[in-house]
Amino acid sequence: MGLNMRELEKGVSPSLIHIWLSVVSMSVPERLVDQSSITPRQLEAMMSYLRVASGEIRLREAASLVPKERKRVVKERPLTVGSYYRTVSQARKNVRQSLVTVVIALWLGMIRVEDVRRLFELVGSGARELSSEESGRFLQLLDVVLGRIVV
Repeated sequence: MGLNMRELEKGVSPSLIHIWLSVVSMSVPERLVDQSSITPRQLEAMMSYLRVASGEIRLREAASLVPKERKRVVKERPLTVGSYYRTVSQARKNVRQSLVTVVIALWLGMIRVEDVRRLFELVGSGARELSSEESGRFLQLLDVVLGRIVV
């Protein structure tokens, strides 16, 4: 799927190149967030909260990181700790509901245990970034699993 020099010489649009480069540099969670039950803002809050939980940064520092997609930007006014924690709580609730949904789908036979197991094994603990080969395999497997949903 990648662009090469021949494609550039053939006149591939610079905007396509920009889009391709931005997708390649995105993490798997960033690429999948639009297909999930959490918002990009919730993903960002969860990622920074994991840094809080590991002791890398403090909660107030995480809250002061301005989310990329804030709709109402207030000049030099960081997100309050309460608003930040509410966003993290909403994301955690959405993740919990998603896991329960997977359990229900397994129970009903809508998806196969083997497929879900392979997905989770490929992703691992999530503590590391997947190589581009692993990322490609994961996304292909995800498409296969989603295509197999029996309804």
